[in-house]
Amino acid sequence: MTIEQLKAGQEVTLEVIIGDSSFEIKTDVVGTNAGTGALVKPYIYNGQVVDFTKGSPKSLSFSLHCIDSKTKGRVVWKNVSVNLVKFKNVDYYVIDTKAFGSIAASSERREDTRVMVNNDGMVIMEEGNSFRASVIDISDSGISFIASDRSITIGDKITVEYSDVAHGSDFMLSIECKIVRVEANNRGILYAGKIQNKDKKLLAYLCFKGMDVKVEEKTKENRF
Repeated sequence: MTIEQLKAGQEVTLEVIIGDSSFEIKTDVVGTNAGTGALVKPYIYNGQVVDFTKGSPKSLSFSLHCIDSKTKGRVVWKNVSVNLVKFKNVDYYVIDTKAFGSIAASSERREDTRVMVNNDGMVIMEEGNSFRASVIDISDSGISFIASDRSITIGDKITVEYSDVAHGSDFMLSIECKIVRVEANNRGILYAGKIQNKDKKLLAYLCFKGMDVKVEEKTKENRF
């Protein structure tokens, strides 16, 4: 399958890769054109189109995934270029391979990669009780935190709330999850939860947080 065989209205997944981390954005194809790649709807956060070409680390790269209509298998074009363009006052992403028309490879999903948080937060139980916690890390499928409260058990559904700043944007996150692991450590009780409801705010946070991590790593490298 080639990029030019994508159909208008077809759902595709743009994978944003930052070093060892990756985050997926589902979008729709608007159209294709030989020599110019595929036109897709852009990712919008807080009413603004996210332009990945501005202020992004050099380690940033992209892959484009979709379901092949013939084989029903998941395929991928790796190292595609993504550019923001405006046509008739509407923003789009133009996605192209370095060698246009190259055939997509079979694709398998990567395991979720977590980003470190280490921020204070609040845990809210289903019955309304709440207590403080320290959020350790998060991915688009799971979150872990440490608390001194021992009332949480495996299978409980809770909400973890915390605020953070990522790539210059303020985030107030409210994560609904189901507890899947509980273990004691020297800081308290470590809880791991499976996220129940994913939303665009979480996706944007993970993506921007990953960008910040890579910028920090690059800054440290330049100091030595």
